[in-house]
Amino acid sequence: NLKLQYRTFDGTLPGAGSQDSMTALFQPVFPFDLGETSSGAAQTLFVRPAIPYLFNQPSFNANTGNFEDVNGMGDIVTDFAYGQTSKNGFLWALGGVTTLPTATDSRLGSGQWSIGPEILLGKFEKWGVYGIFPSHQWSVAGWGDRSVNVTSIQAFFAYLPGGGWSISTQPIMNYDWQASQWTIPINLTVSKTLKVGKTPLKIALEADYYV
Repeated sequence: NLKLQYRTFDGTLPGAGSQDSMTALFQPVFPFDLGETSSGAAQTLFVRPAIPYLFNQPSFNANTGNFEDVNGMGDIVTDFAYGQTSKNGFLWALGGVTTLPTATDSRLGSGQWSIGPEILLGKFEKWGVYGIFPSHQWSVAGWGDRSVNVTSIQAFFAYLPGGGWSISTQPIMNYDWQASQWTIPINLTVSKTLKVGKTPLKIALEADYYV
């Protein structure tokens, strides 16, 4: 999974409205098939690292009163979980998520190693899939001057009209307990799955507006 994210910004700081950035996010998934349970549910163990590289990330310099562009690797976030999908379409997974302080510039990461639990609950239907994917992370080590205590909730709803098309909403909402601050996007994603030879390829366009 390779995702290119373009962002524009707004705010009260001088020049905030003219800032933008690009992120290249490489997120491979490593699933391990564990066979079926006695009731016929499919079992899977998966590991999913998310490796970001940021281009022209705006960072405000309080000494000069201006924004500076920063380029480099961000923190790597990795999910690891065990899950089951039953014959009636219900799916669940339990696991953990960890963030490694791999940012090449202190302005691109937290400077904290954090870890916490995650859970996935969902249901496949003939027309699509829906569910919820909450997680939480606390910092446990690092050199950053601000500890991490963040809850993330991803709600997802996808309609599959056929022909490899998918229309979905899958916003990732975050609550920072340190800053008492919500980050909530309105999300719309349209994707198309096709085959290149025998290899499936999924192309998606996603838009988020942060309210």
